[in-house]
Amino acid sequence: MFSEWYSIQKPTSESWLHHLHSHPETGFRETRTAAFVASRLAEFGYEVATGLGGTGVVGTLHGAGASDAAPGRRIGFRAELDALPMAEEADVPYRSKVKGRFHGCGHDGHTVTALTAAAYLAHNPDFGGTVHFIFQPAEELLTGARAMLADGLFERFPCDEIYALHNLPGLAAGHVGIPSAAAMASADNIDVTIRANGAHGSMPHTGEDAIAAAAAFIGMVQQTSTRIIDAREAGVISFGVLSGGTVRNVLPAEVWVEGTMRSNAQDVRDRLATLLKEAAAATESLYGVEVDLQVTEIAPVTRNNDDAAAAVAASARRVAGAEKVVLGARSLMASEDFSEFLNQVPGSYFFIGQNGRAPHHPEFVFDPEIIPLGAAIFADLARSRTSS
Repeated sequence: MFSEWYSIQKPTSESWLHHLHSHPETGFRETRTAAFVASRLAEFGYEVATGLGGTGVVGTLHGAGASDAAPGRRIGFRAELDALPMAEEADVPYRSKVKGRFHGCGHDGHTVTALTAAAYLAHNPDFGGTVHFIFQPAEELLTGARAMLADGLFERFPCDEIYALHNLPGLAAGHVGIPSAAAMASADNIDVTIRANGAHGSMPHTGEDAIAAAAAFIGMVQQTSTRIIDAREAGVISFGVLSGGTVRNVLPAEVWVEGTMRSNAQDVRDRLATLLKEAAAATESLYGVEVDLQVTEIAPVTRNNDDAAAAVAASARRVAGAEKVVLGARSLMASEDFSEFLNQVPGSYFFIGQNGRAPHHPEFVFDPEIIPLGAAIFADLARSRTSS
């Protein structure tokens, strides 16, 4: 039934994709995108709420027999609104018209996938409960979900379960990957300031060397982390900023180091955070400097609920066929603030495979074939989970 409906819907859904892709907006600035989504939902007959978390949108539809007074089981589907602050190099006729802005992660495609599912369910409301389509701002900043929660998302739109998907180059095209536990890693920001009494490069013994201390700190963390974390677990610390000094022959008074920490389990995250503190203390002792370390938790692990993951697998088998369902799919060390929703409501995050460049590459192109596959899985989940 879905495939027949989509054969007529396809030009419309792809026109939505081209429109959104051409007009990308970054986190908490998705005003045009949000208005487009709200307008489509209203056309479908959804109850529409806007402004959640700044620019978030929620569309609500009751299935046959459900109502505000008796909503039945309530299922949430989340898609992201925001683009990346980067230039596009993909050769597509609908490329970005906004300089330095690009839907390089496929959020435009995820939004269209959710809108397509929403349109189908509006035409075929033969499900028993209530669906909430949640369009989230600022996923790339890893703060949009938290902003929606602060605005009372689940108090206003209670969900018994919630689901989200992401395109995944590297997974065979048309396949559905469902991680059994951790789907995406936690994220922490690392900020280090090393203070010293500067000195002339010819007389380092008259002060402290903040640059040498920074190098030792980074090396210590990178080497030790491989010794204290079980190799079967996943945890990584990477430093992307190292700055300090103005001239080649003067040891600076301050050096700044910035990095990121990712892990797939809370105990791994806690052990790495302890390692950073121990390395900072050792650096102070060995180099006579002051080390100011700040570790800021940005997003928790995106952890799937077992029952919800099994529900995705069942829907994917019905939609795509058992041969295209990958159970226990490998998790990613990237992070996703859908984790904030999963900390409140059981649910599942899953991947749909496609060819081409990885997300965040300037030549990334979202595969429109994900639209009907993802939308059909969402629609099947709406039916199967509201009747259970």
